[in-house]
Amino acid sequence: MLTPLTLTVAVFLFALAVWGIGLAVAGRPPDRAYVIGVLLGEAEVLLHGAAALIAIAAGHRPDSMGEYLGYLLTSVVLLPFVLRLTHDGRSTRWDSATIGAVALAVGVAVIRLLGLW
Repeated sequence: MLTPLTLTVAVFLFALAVWGIGLAVAGRPPDRAYVIGVLLGEAEVLLHGAAALIAIAAGHRPDSMGEYLGYLLTSVVLLPFVLRLTHDGRSTRWDSATIGAVALAVGVAVIRLLGLW
């Protein structure tokens, strides 16, 4: 596994989590800049997932393949799912908190992927 890529993705997701929770504490819904940041975070997660799948296809295997693929799938799916909160135009500060919490969870999942590798 590419450790620098994994750590970069995790740090970016942790920064998004702090940003989202900061928006919630300030009483603000997710703004355009935050949504773009979350989309960049998802792009990083997809890049990380592609690198992991390429490594698996090349013959490298984590100790627990099922657990690894579960964390990988979860990390790829959660951010787009929670971003649907921002599509209706009626976002609240709690949407910022929810997106921040999910970014934190995905960051932890990415770190867990590194541990499982």
